[in-house]
Amino acid sequence: MNVAFLFAGAVAVAGGLAYSYLGERLILISLFRQRDLPRTPFGDDIFTRHLLRGAWHFFAIMVWTAGGLLLALAPATLEGSAQIAVRIVAGYFAAFAVVVLVLSRGRHFAWLLGSAIAASAW
Repeated sequence: MNVAFLFAGAVAVAGGLAYSYLGERLILISLFRQRDLPRTPFGDDIFTRHLLRGAWHFFAIMVWTAGGLLLALAPATLEGSAQIAVRIVAGYFAAFAVVVLVLSRGRHFAWLLGSAIAASAW
């Protein structure tokens, strides 16, 4: 059993749940109370709301998927393609950590989670 993969997968799944729930409660609902959301070339402000909500939760689905992959591979002895897949997932979380660190100037703790997941998965 690869404990590092279990840790990384559990943190990813929990982080995705927190991201989805807290984002909906603290950001999206507040944002959608505003009356002056911009129109897009594809539709009105209702379309904008659906687009933002879909993009927000799609990211959570991607994090759950990557975490699920790590959890599924935890009991296995990795060789070849499985090792490559895990390295890709680790690189994904490392890139995420760098982007959040730079864009938030270190004020958002998600870069710590991304770094922990990347290091543990690698």
